[in-house]
Amino acid sequence: MNTEPIDDKKLERAIRKIKHCLALAQSANENEAATALRQAQALMREYRLTEMDVKLSDVGEVESQFSRIERRLQWDQQLGAAVAEVFGCSSLRSKQWCRIKDRLVERAVFVGVTPAQHIALYAYEALLTKLTQARKDYASGVRAGVFRSAYSAETAADHFALAWVGQVYGKLKALVPRGEDDNAARASESRDLVAVQVHDKGLIDQYLADKKVGKSRKPRETELDMNAQIAGMLAGQRVELHAGLSRGGDEQLVLTGAA
Repeated sequence: MNTEPIDDKKLERAIRKIKHCLALAQSANENEAATALRQAQALMREYRLTEMDVKLSDVGEVESQFSRIERRLQWDQQLGAAVAEVFGCSSLRSKQWCRIKDRLVERAVFVGVTPAQHIALYAYEALLTKLTQARKDYASGVRAGVFRSAYSAETAADHFALAWVGQVYGKLKALVPRGEDDNAARASESRDLVAVQVHDKGLIDQYLADKKVGKSRKPRETELDMNAQIAGMLAGQRVELHAGLSRGGDEQLVLTGAA
């Protein structure tokens, strides 16, 4: 048996051919389907691939360009988790040494079945930019006495941001059809979507199985500033999210409205 390492580019081309053959294997033409399946099986044997290897090739990860020194704040982590859940991905935290900052930094990473991880990353970065500015403005308002708080400006702004994320999370979920949709006309479509989500989750779990992923620590429960929460909820409600996200990634999320 040939045990020479396989060139990555050759392997990528082979996987594309196998996927094409597997798609043709679903043909109503029995001869065409049988031929395509034999070709797929022959390629898998040649490149020592299993069907799971082929499926896992659709799973990928993308890393945000934005970073935090040492550790992302709780509201940042919750935004990443919310976006990941809505678009059927897993949200991870990646720590690495930044030569430019000469410091250890942390970034958000999204793992999903292509193109879901790219959609999640776009949504996260667009929303993070908007939230960062809204939080900054609120902190400035607390310092100037415009907003009352028994907490420091930074802490009150953190509480504001957590409430903002909660509101935007609900808006994001409303954009994506769910299996519990009671509309009879969309029942079949919803079932298909749920089946795809379950399939994607299985692939993502398999992809992450060989990676050393630590468990996130549960955040400590703290008493939140009620005024900051109300302000954050109102600001989050003013963010308008227009549907325009497809599984193919042809369109993107559009954000408008006040932060």
